[in-house]
Parts: sequence; structure tokens; C-alpha cells
Amino acid sequence: MIILSAVAAIVFIIVTIVFSILSVFVALLDRSGNAYLWVARMWARCALLLFGIRVTVKGTHHIKKGQNYVYAANHSSYMDIPILLGYIPDNLRLMLRNTLTRIPIWGWALLIGPFIIVDRSNAKKAEGSIRVAIDRIRKGASVLIFPEGTRTSTGEMQSFKRGAFHLAREAGAPILPVAVIGAFEILPRHRFLPRWGMKAELRIGEAVYPMGVPPEGHRSEEIRLMKESEDRTRALLSV
Repeated sequence: MIILSAVAAIVFIIVTIVFSILSVFVALLDRSGNAYLWVARMWARCALLLFGIRVTVKGTHHIKKGQNYVYAANHSSYMDIPILLGYIPDNLRLMLRNTLTRIPIWGWALLIGPFIIVDRSNAKKAEGSIRVAIDRIRKGASVLIFPEGTRTSTGEMQSFKRGAFHLAREAGAPILPVAVIGAFEILPRHRFLPRWGMKAELRIGEAVYPMGVPPEGHRSEEIRLMKESEDRTRALLSV
């Protein structure tokens, strides 16, 4: 299996370079971001196929046609990204750390595309990213966030951070809790190669809806959204 993983990793690098270059041209030709998302989704499916990862999806009936969402997913592995991108059937825009843009070629494609890059070290830039995400939602897209802020190193879900739910409140968008199961076993934080031939499961839960509150209630509303979304995500993981 190690040999299979190593061969798959070499092919994955080549495939990623090809798709990254293609996505740059697509992003420049189609400013809506829809064609870029299609290319990104094909890259995600190819990545999973190369490593022999089989994904089962549950709960897609919670996604209502014509409704834009903030998807709040647990984050246990780099494999979360292709699993979520490849199998959530929605017009997604990912919110990703700016450090990912330092990866040669793939990171440059992220900078040009419609995904939202967040610099958490700069409060002003982070707030600007929230504004971009709100604009994406109002123009018909859904946004995917990792409210833990970083990957777990133990496999256990970490506490959610409130900042992600500022986005949901400001946009007035319902939050769909999402649980990715099996990604940590495929590629934990300190492992270099994904394990080949593993299974993963994507579970989508019932929406959490924001309530209209006066300005003095904004903080408490964001805390409510955070706690309820975290509880529902933990419940999905334990089913």
C-alpha cells in the first residue's frame, strides 16, 4: 500500500499542476467562478480516485434549491478539501488560509480564482475577506468554512471559533453543519502520504438559521450560531 500511495502521490502532483494551469485560464475567461469551480471539482474527484478513496454522502436533502448557505465543516486533514469540494452538490466558494497560496502553482491558481483567501494574522484583511464572502453569498454562491480554524492533531474535533459565524449573521445565510468522517485516518496532520484505498463519509446536517437581532445582540447571536452549529456537527460525527 505504501508503494501505491507513493505512485499515486507522484501522479497527483502532475495532475494538480495540469489542473492548476487550466484553472488559471478558466478563471480569466469566466469571471463568474462557475467554470473554475467545475475544474476544481474535477481535480478533487481525480485526487480521490488516484488514492483509491471511496466517499459516501448522506444528508444532501438538507440542501434546498435556490438557497445559499454557509457550510461549517470539521477539519481533520488536508483530504477534507477534495472530499468537500468533490461531493457537496452546491455552488461552493471555499474560505482558505493565505498560507496555502505559498504552494507553487496550486497556490497561485487559488489567488486568481473565486475562492476566498483569509489572512488571520491581519484583522483588517480578515474582515475584508468576510466582506468578500458576504458578496459571494449575495451573488448566488454558498461559502464553505472550517470554524475550528486549523486541522486537529488528534482526530478529535476542536471548539469552533466565533469569527466564522459573524459571516453567517452578516449575510443572513443559514448554516449547514457538515461532518467529514475518515479523512483523519487517510491523512493525519503529521503524515506525508495519504493511505491508499480507504473510505470516507460526508454527512450534511439540518440547517441552523440566523435570527434578526438589534446591534447590541449581534455578539450573543453569533455565539448562539456557533454553539448550535458545533453541537450539530459533533452529533453528525457521533452517529
